Amino acid sequence: MEKTKPGNNVYSSFIFLKLNERFRHLVSNEKIAAKQEFENMIAGCQERVFLRTYFTTGLKKRCDLLFWRMSDNLDYLQDICAKTFSTGIGKYLETTHSYLGVHQLGETANRKDMELGFVPKNTFGVYKYMLIHPLIKSQTWYEMSPYERESLKKEREAVLTRYGNINENFFTSYGIDDQDMIVSREAKSLEDLIKVTKELKRQRIKNYTVEDRPVFLCIGRDLREILDNLS
Repeated sequence: MEKTKPGNNVYSSFIFLKLNERFRHLVSNEKIAAKQEFENMIAGCQERVFLRTYFTTGLKKRCDLLFWRMSDNLDYLQDICAKTFSTGIGKYLETTHSYLGVHQLGETANRKDMELGFVPKNTFGVYKYMLIHPLIKSQTWYEMSPYERESLKKEREAVLTRYGNINENFFTSYGIDDQDMIVSREAKSLEDLIKVTKELKRQRIKNYTVEDRPVFLCIGRDLREILDNLS
């Protein structure tokens, strides 16, 4: 089968995982070896895949960590995701939620000014705290004129601009996943993240939302630190 060629689409995978209790019953040396093998595999992919890791234990039922990966090659992204479950501690990780979306680069995007050649700098995974949730819009939303939709979007954007160190992104999922899109809202301050989210709930654009659950609060942490805490 012919491989998907890189283009202007950047594919974003959000995989939420739970560590199986069986791992905690391993002896100390087995745990250390399994974690090291897993870390080595992840490190070997760093030059071709955008990766951020988040600690979610205690913040959501049956969810310990989030792997957020992006690549401009869907085949390669799928291969790396598969390796997550076949290497070291990954054999004890179970998927609880998984979302796939697309960020489209502009036609004039200069890849030389991007991380890994396809991720706009200072756009994704910038801050420690992040809320992420799937989003399904009503049919009425799609029947509105572009002008009407843009007007509601601008009202929403005005709220975001009043807060410093807030970064929000949308990943479209039409045709590749169940939801219409995925929303990620990052913040340097947890307090600001809570305040801006509460204010966004009151915007008129929310009237055209059918579903925006489940919502995940994620805290950015180094992978090794997360694995050590879990084991």
